[in-house]
Amino acid sequence: MTDRGLPELLSPEVAADPHAFYRRLRAEAPVVWDESVRAYLVSRYEDVARVYKNPVFSTKAYEWQLEPVHGKTILQMDGTEHARHRALVSPAFRGKSLDRLHPMLMRNAGAVVEEIVLRAATDLAGELAGRRDVDLVRDFANYFPVYVIADLLGFDKEDHPRFLRWYTAVIRVISNLGRDPEIIAEAAAVRAEISEFVTPFIAERRANPGEDLLSVLATAEIDGEPLADDEIRAYVSLLLTAGAETTDKTFASLFRNLLADPGQFERIRHDRSLVVKAVAETLRFSPPTQINTRETTEDVELGGVLIPAGSTVLVLIGSANRDDRRYADPDRFVLEREDLDATKAFSGAADHLAFGSGRHFCLGAMLAKAELEIGVNLFLDRFPEMRLADPEAAGDVGLKMRGPRTVPVTL
Repeated sequence: MTDRGLPELLSPEVAADPHAFYRRLRAEAPVVWDESVRAYLVSRYEDVARVYKNPVFSTKAYEWQLEPVHGKTILQMDGTEHARHRALVSPAFRGKSLDRLHPMLMRNAGAVVEEIVLRAATDLAGELAGRRDVDLVRDFANYFPVYVIADLLGFDKEDHPRFLRWYTAVIRVISNLGRDPEIIAEAAAVRAEISEFVTPFIAERRANPGEDLLSVLATAEIDGEPLADDEIRAYVSLLLTAGAETTDKTFASLFRNLLADPGQFERIRHDRSLVVKAVAETLRFSPPTQINTRETTEDVELGGVLIPAGSTVLVLIGSANRDDRRYADPDRFVLEREDLDATKAFSGAADHLAFGSGRHFCLGAMLAKAELEIGVNLFLDRFPEMRLADPEAAGDVGLKMRGPRTVPVTL
């Protein structure tokens, strides 16, 4: 139990229904110590936003969580070091650089969809014409963003399966809120595999740079010094997960949310201007990353609670995004929500907290937007009669990373 008699974050009760727990936290103990994770939990929108924007809440806490699998990444950096690294990689994810990625996004989305169509045609025997059972998670969402990141880095299609396997393993590692030593050991093995694979490509790109992101990293300099191989490997490992997790779970959650209300699905099918609103509302209602970590660099008061220096703080994004002090009817998926501006949903001015806020606002937000809009529109074009085959099976699972394990649909 917490010091307020509430269930602990890692309890089976919270795993079964985190939003019931979050409602109690927001009402009874918006900032509270939790012994199961040895951290302070922050649950209200206003307080989570304060944590993101106040430099007292450092990203140093990522050291135990991310370094075993990634090495030191931009997520663990603060101040000038963070600003320099962010300036190096951010151009690849916005503006003209992002515009050049659109054909590649279409190619990856189209290839996976074509495989689904081919499989559907092959398996039509014994079924009604034009109908086929597909799992949106297994058959599309798990693949598409990982393949995009591999393509963005300049790796061949033949290497896609290994990237998918690493992605699955790394997600398990970074979801390790309980600090399970076996999972931490697994991180070292994954890191060694990624390092062994990537290192020869770094040397090759330095000698013969192309237009891919790995070439940018291999030839980049900060204050006149080239990035070390360890730094580049950390970027590749981080991009593999951070660049895929938002699209993976958001795509599956979006279709689950829409198909659960056929009226909303029909509206978006006929009015594609609603796609960006559906993506924004999914990021609010079903954020893929539900919990982020910070560490206090000095004593600080938050929500009436004094948090000592050196404390771990968990910001509960899944709770903040459903705070009724910020949103009307927050536990309902609303396609045209008046208190969520979809035009700002992928910028630092976003009304939701799925991409974080402040200095560490997600670098890949605009890439995720492009991936999701392309993927969603492609599915709406190809499968306009899509329906949920088993609504009960499409429930969310997970705590730090949360989304449906399966979204079975009939095309």
